[in-house]
Amino acid sequence: MKKNLKADREAPLSNSLYLYQCGEEQCVPGHNFGPAVRDHYLIHCILSGKGMFYKEGRTYGLSAGNGFLIVPNEKTTYTADWEEPWNYCWVGFHGKEAKHILEICGIGIGEPIFSFSDIFALHSCVQNLMQYSAVGGNVFRSMEMLYRFFALICQDGYQKRQTSWMNIAERAADYMEKNHSYGIEILDVARYVGLDRSQLFRCFKKEYRMSPQEYLIRCRITHAKQLLLQTDLSVSEVMYSSGFNDLPNFSRQFKKATGYSPAAYRKYKLVADQSSSNSSESFNSSIFRS
Repeated sequence: MKKNLKADREAPLSNSLYLYQCGEEQCVPGHNFGPAVRDHYLIHCILSGKGMFYKEGRTYGLSAGNGFLIVPNEKTTYTADWEEPWNYCWVGFHGKEAKHILEICGIGIGEPIFSFSDIFALHSCVQNLMQYSAVGGNVFRSMEMLYRFFALICQDGYQKRQTSWMNIAERAADYMEKNHSYGIEILDVARYVGLDRSQLFRCFKKEYRMSPQEYLIRCRITHAKQLLLQTDLSVSEVMYSSGFNDLPNFSRQFKKATGYSPAAYRKYKLVADQSSSNSSESFNSSIFRS
């Protein structure tokens, strides 16, 4: 018996991730689908029985607790076993973050086969997903179940391995980009990546050709420039909002990076934006005096 639900694709809650369809089916012996392609990501999770999955000349024998991924525009075929045909459920989805979410789960084009441990919980999750995704259902509960589905298939130990593989300097840079406005110090960054300050300095300098402190200041200056041009915040408010806590130091670092004081930078840029795009006339230098 086949139970299938096609979600409303006309108005997804978010373009980052949205549901295409979900369902479950107890296949008849030898039931076959394909070769065919999809225009979205599609995951099948086997609840019982067994079958075969064919992709790019490779054959995978699968059974309960296994799953397989089909990516957009990929030709695949899958067939239920003749003696123990599989019962599976599936979730089809897409969105700008779909590929990244799969990478976090440890599932992708190079690793389309995966295992999951709690068959009952996964089956229940997909049933709830079908219920909440029906017409008139709760769209927020539907998204909750979709993320729960990913949590249930996320491969054990993958995120731990990913952390050890990820470049430490990149993790440090990402942390500073996301947290520079909170007044963090380099010691906080070092603790986050599990190094002492000297180790972090050597690692970061080799990768980015600058010290962590220089990178942190760059993040704050970039943020301050955006706030000066896009908001009506005072210079003092911009200073605190971008992670600085001392006005003389903020002005000194800003002028070092841009050549202008914060107030002069705001005035210059606003006037420049109002001038003709073809004009190359220099702005009155008196504006730049602190």
